[in-house]
Amino acid sequence: MITNSLQLTGTVLKQGERGFDQAVLDTLFNKVNPGQRPAVMVCPQTIDDVINAVRYARSAGQTVSICSGGHSWSANHVRAGSILINMRGFNQYTVDREAMTARVGPGVGGSTLLTALTEQGLFFPAGHCKGVCVGGYLLQGGFGWHGRKLGMACENVIGLDIVTAEGELVHASPTQNPDLYWSARGSGGGFFGVVVCFHLQLFPKPKHMGMATHVFSLRHMESVFRWAHEVGPSVPNTVEFQILTSRRVLQYLWAGMEVIAPVFADSRDELEASLSFMNNSPVRKKAFIRLPYRELPMATFYNYAMTHYPDNHCWGVDNMWTKAGIDDLMPHLHRIADTLPPAPSHFLWLNWYPPKNRPDMAFSMEDHLYLALYGTWKSGTETPRYGNWAHDHMQTMAHLSTGIQLADEGLHKRTAPFVSAPHLQRLDVARGHYDPDGLFNAWHSRP
Repeated sequence: MITNSLQLTGTVLKQGERGFDQAVLDTLFNKVNPGQRPAVMVCPQTIDDVINAVRYARSAGQTVSICSGGHSWSANHVRAGSILINMRGFNQYTVDREAMTARVGPGVGGSTLLTALTEQGLFFPAGHCKGVCVGGYLLQGGFGWHGRKLGMACENVIGLDIVTAEGELVHASPTQNPDLYWSARGSGGGFFGVVVCFHLQLFPKPKHMGMATHVFSLRHMESVFRWAHEVGPSVPNTVEFQILTSRRVLQYLWAGMEVIAPVFADSRDELEASLSFMNNSPVRKKAFIRLPYRELPMATFYNYAMTHYPDNHCWGVDNMWTKAGIDDLMPHLHRIADTLPPAPSHFLWLNWYPPKNRPDMAFSMEDHLYLALYGTWKSGTETPRYGNWAHDHMQTMAHLSTGIQLADEGLHKRTAPFVSAPHLQRLDVARGHYDPDGLFNAWHSRP
């Protein structure tokens, strides 16, 4: 392979060159070494760079993977012998406040975008963690702040500029290349193109943004989860009701559960209605800490989230959607709590209850409850001990699952449905049209 025929204004690194290995590892938020390496990593600075990289890969008979922020827990973008296109340099965005739209590069951090938008009185359901760039986030669906009311982030993608497997720049929207547009909204790491720009629909900033938190010891686990399961269907969509179980609640204390209610409301009446289920909870008095609702800037939301997702750690993550009854779930929840690795490892219970109807798009897998396990450890020597904790529990619970999120997938270790069967078939048809030779790598595994 003659890599010097790949001419870019950006950086080109090939396997064996000084700094290559570390540069690839630096694309990974998850510090578990995936072992395999691409043949070449390119860091384009212009759309022409992306076009040249895709055309080069095609002529060289090599596959292509793409990353933006590198938050794929399974390192989906690191594939043996492929060409890795690192889109982190596409980190510019423009906002049209009058039209309530934005043009955003895939390398823009969601937290950067949303914090800037709120300062302008605008909002978008960006992801919950710092460092998560919009590229992969929007492709997999996008479970973001205020997403229960505003919809999946990908629902609010109104167009995309994409470099196809032919090395052509095209626009995709409901009226232009509609099958490509449909596929880009929910196919995640299986998408067959390089997005160079997302066109987003924006929203007014909610008048009230804040959070209430109740903290319980694990001895109240049974009553807290039974209450959560019972009240879940009636929780307003202005609330992201969730329970986070770990061995160190509020970052510094002991094992327990943080019952968290981020609220995004447009009036005082809506705010009070949103908090009613917390304020009138029958388990409220069992909490050893009760933090009442207070208004928060977006930066504080992100700072709180990152206490559970620190940098420079190894991670083993898996998840499931479910509508199972609480009697079926509780034995598994107890086993999860009993076997939790050290903090910041945690178990997330997210009350979802999606709307009955979504726009027609590749995203098609969700249910009443979202359960996710985040095992984390500091040293690679602990990987044999903790590396399969999340996957093993989710495999044991698979009979209660209706599918998984691509956001927290562990498809390199466990295969599960991530879109509906008809949608997967439609994705295959679209891939056959836009990428018949399989230039772009897909998911690690599929049903």
